[in-house]
Amino acid sequence: MFRLIRYLTKKQVFFFLLLLAFLVVQVFADVTLPTYTARIVEQMQAGAEALSILRTGGIMLAFAAVSVLATIAETFLSASISTGLGRRLRGEVFSHVLSLSDRTAGAFTAGSLLTRTTNDVQQVVSSMVLILRLGVGAPLMAGMAIVRIAQSSGELTFVTAGAVVILLCGIAAILAVTLPRFKLVQKLTDRLNGTLRDTLTGIRVVRAYNAEEYERARFEEVSAALQKNNTFAGRAMALMNPLMMLIFNGLTLAIYWLGCFIIVRDNNAAFFPEMFSFTQLASQVVTAFMVLVMLFNMIPRAQVSAKRILEVLQKQSELKDPATPVSYTPDGSIEMKGVSASYGGAPVISRVSFRVERGQTLAVVGGTGAGKTTLLKLLLRFLDADAGEVFVGGMNVKDVPQKELRSHLGYAPQKSALLSGTIRENLAFADPSLSDEALMAAADAACAAEFITEKGGLQAEVAQGGRNFSGGQRQRLSIARAVAARPSYVLFDDSFSALDFATDAKVRKNLKERFAGTTKVIVAQRISTVRDADVIVVLDHGKMAGAGTHEELLKTCPAYLEIAQSQMTQEELAR
Repeated sequence: MFRLIRYLTKKQVFFFLLLLAFLVVQVFADVTLPTYTARIVEQMQAGAEALSILRTGGIMLAFAAVSVLATIAETFLSASISTGLGRRLRGEVFSHVLSLSDRTAGAFTAGSLLTRTTNDVQQVVSSMVLILRLGVGAPLMAGMAIVRIAQSSGELTFVTAGAVVILLCGIAAILAVTLPRFKLVQKLTDRLNGTLRDTLTGIRVVRAYNAEEYERARFEEVSAALQKNNTFAGRAMALMNPLMMLIFNGLTLAIYWLGCFIIVRDNNAAFFPEMFSFTQLASQVVTAFMVLVMLFNMIPRAQVSAKRILEVLQKQSELKDPATPVSYTPDGSIEMKGVSASYGGAPVISRVSFRVERGQTLAVVGGTGAGKTTLLKLLLRFLDADAGEVFVGGMNVKDVPQKELRSHLGYAPQKSALLSGTIRENLAFADPSLSDEALMAAADAACAAEFITEKGGLQAEVAQGGRNFSGGQRQRLSIARAVAARPSYVLFDDSFSALDFATDAKVRKNLKERFAGTTKVIVAQRISTVRDADVIVVLDHGKMAGAGTHEELLKTCPAYLEIAQSQMTQEELAR
């Protein structure tokens, strides 16, 4: 967990040093108080004047006030450090996940990333508040109290040390049993979040198939496993408090018994006031270790959470920007030379080659799993090719910084990912400074202007995932967002599938006329969507089955002809 310290800012490090200073002051004040308790008892034994006793009590009160003020300062500083660290960790995890390639990010489920960014970070923050104050202060308190005891009585030091050894052995045994359970609890939390997320996302499907009982049973299974492991770990950790009280009471009894023995043995009545001081010091020692026990109760969970956070932060993406950035002015062309790509060693596309020039339309067709979306990911550089070269704008995509490359690309994904907010915020995603006129022009090109106006304009609300829009409306908004900033390239990943044939044709006509200088890449299932493209690439099980115009492929590519015959009549094919 302490590996996360490197994420502290300079200001937080300064606060930590201040915290240490206040801790030393507070502990010194607390450990000094028993000395004045013994002095008051001694003064009372000697029949001292009330004024003298009150003066000693006043000094005690001053030390107590110093301790209180130092504690308040510690609380403020520890809270500031831990919450600041939590904010930075959340930001680091979020930003790092966004920078990962599809291959690397695929190592984590969405539910797991959600848990790591929220629950795990909160677990670390909650523990850090206590660790910063008590994790440093408690050992310091115990050490200074033991030194004070050792200065006065070797026998009492031996008894106190024995109690501490017994306590540490008990804690070690309990932690050995509970730590594996806490790791399992975090994994089960991931599963629970994933199960809940799946059910809520597909709730309509669940209801349509009357699968409520099945989903309830699946959720209950994970929930019961989580309860079982939490209960086991909680019961084991609950043994710590009785153990602490047993040791504390036993130590107090031992101090009084041994103190009486020393007084009788040495005929030293002056040792009686020291017994009160020793009792308070021993109480501070045991209290310090009780605090450590409480921390040990939290540390295993925090340790697991910190490890899970670091797993994400230390995950390195294979996508690297060039060491020396170069000037990039795309010429509008796209080219692939013998490109092959895979996921987890399984080949997805193999030896794909083609070229299109500025303003042309490239279409990619093929069956399910043919590698069409992977081809777009290579252009966007969401992943790198295993072999071959990908050129966008006349340059290899590996030689262009990712941010610079994507600033010239518009993208409408297979699933129209609308974000909660307003229509304007969604359409202006590439460039928030775009005017309302530019956004409405893009919406008009995508045949979305009419329903945007009906919804109340660009400030109309968009629910999470665009649930308050139909599938066709979501796709048209996604298309409008892709072209709004007028990029050099626009990539459509099956973005016309929910549109009726008339709207599909009208949108493509608008794009061709209004974005004549923009190079377009269209992935589609419908031949009617791609037949007018300048170059059509046909993928069959990841391999390139053909490339050319619609008319050329009907004559030379059996795979394309088969797709066309399944969708079009003989009259349509003959046109």
